[in-house]
Amino acid sequence: MAALLLASTNVPIVRAQAEPMALMLHADAERTGWIRLVVTGRTGASATVQETVGGRTQPIADVGLAELGSATLPAAAIWRCDRRERHFTATAIAPDGAPESATTTITTPSCRDRIAFSKRPRRPRAERPVIVRVRDRWRVGDLSAKVCVRPPGTPRAHCRSIGLARGERRASRRFRATHPGRWRVRLRGPGLPRKRRSLLVRRAGGGLRVLATGDSMIQIIDSFLQQRIGSQPGVSVHSDARISTGISKPALLDWVQHARRQASSDRPDVVVMFIGANDGFPIAGAPCCTGDWVTRYARRARTMMRSYARGGRTTVYWLLLPTPRDATFRRVFRGVNAAVRRAARRYPGEVRVLDLRRTFTPGGRFRAAMRWRGRTVTVRQPDGVHLSTTGASIAASLILRAMRRDGAIG
Repeated sequence: MAALLLASTNVPIVRAQAEPMALMLHADAERTGWIRLVVTGRTGASATVQETVGGRTQPIADVGLAELGSATLPAAAIWRCDRRERHFTATAIAPDGAPESATTTITTPSCRDRIAFSKRPRRPRAERPVIVRVRDRWRVGDLSAKVCVRPPGTPRAHCRSIGLARGERRASRRFRATHPGRWRVRLRGPGLPRKRRSLLVRRAGGGLRVLATGDSMIQIIDSFLQQRIGSQPGVSVHSDARISTGISKPALLDWVQHARRQASSDRPDVVVMFIGANDGFPIAGAPCCTGDWVTRYARRARTMMRSYARGGRTTVYWLLLPTPRDATFRRVFRGVNAAVRRAARRYPGEVRVLDLRRTFTPGGRFRAAMRWRGRTVTVRQPDGVHLSTTGASIAASLILRAMRRDGAIG
């Protein structure tokens, strides 16, 4: 036995040698704005990393695979908006002289939310500078775009390039708002979703003229507007309620001509319009509320909107009619609301359609009372058409909320 053990100690031990590791390339986009590349292969080897763009290669780096046989490029390339699918290659020379390579492909996130687009001051005034700010949420820069500014009442925009160098996060453009009204600002660039902002520029002195008009539907609402903002410095609220009138009954009052006179005499910065309770009369032979009637009503409303907007100098808040109790009125109100929506599409920046149905009659269901801020309140008058005093107060709150959102009031 001892001889056998002695003999066994003289048997040479053969150790298995590890297979040389093949060249591999891995990519990830875990760090916002950056692509990370990891190269693995034979220990001590050198590799060249490149990106393939349009059939051509662009060098990124030469790396050594050190003792662990790997190398990491934590910021190999930045995310791009104009080229989200990226192709990378690593090449090395094997010990026998033969070339070896590895490839990887990665798709980076969308640029939809990359750019933050803002303006200062929050409520700009005429004859004063306005600053448009662009901020890169990815914080990598290397971005070019154009900021275009269109004054109210003009079809052409003035564009200027704006760019962020590699590593820059912010850029801005300054322009002077020469006159009050609604200015349009647009940002566009390769691969970027278009960003649009509408700036309501107030008068140089900060004044604000509000016209509350319509038929009997605007009554009480106009009083709450006067009560809540009419006392603010420089703010005036003018009420012009024409009871029993309607856009489809010009024999009593031609609203198309009246809107033109109002805009010319009052020169309002904001118009609040609520009308339609007395409509339903035939228009040019078309009975209510056929498709032809809606088309003709929309044509008249569109002309009124154009007059009120004053080439972009005025913002119009046109209220839709909440569902009434009576079935006959419902048919008319649906036709009026459809026509107003159609007319407003022509003026997306100047005309804001406020849908009171969502608050007072969701789903088209009439209700005389509703829950509001934890209490049950009566919001309609006994006729089932007009808003009650509480309902008018709620409507005024919705209007003022929209005006604050647009920067018309503080």
